[in-house]
Amino acid sequence: MKPATRRTPNTGELRRAGRQADRMHAPMMRDRYAAIARLQVDLSFGAGAGPVPSPQSHSFYPPARAFFRFPCPYSECDGEFDLSAGVDKLATVRQPALRTASGRLECGGMHYRERANASSCQLAVSWRVAIVQSE
Repeated sequence: MKPATRRTPNTGELRRAGRQADRMHAPMMRDRYAAIARLQVDLSFGAGAGPVPSPQSHSFYPPARAFFRFPCPYSECDGEFDLSAGVDKLATVRQPALRTASGRLECGGMHYRERANASSCQLAVSWRVAIVQSE
């Protein structure tokens, strides 16, 4: 049997492990946003080099963790999209007509295969957050 070899984790693995730890330490939705019954996050991607990833939709209910950082859908990229500020801002709005927010972000990550060239990902996400308030 061949002995296991040790290797140092790359930047992407370290960032992924950090994101998992941050998610585990994030408060529950019911504790952070008591008035929210459901939060819907829709992500659509574009303007990247290569094939465009499929849209994503995430629903958060009171027992879920209040964690709104999403990894770049390109498997070789170590970037992420942080929607925490948008969710926090929307959660403070009390007007029924303003229960949605949207925006656009660019991925600042690097592709593993292109590290020697130091080119960034450049994938853009258009996001939309909708909140359903508790009665």
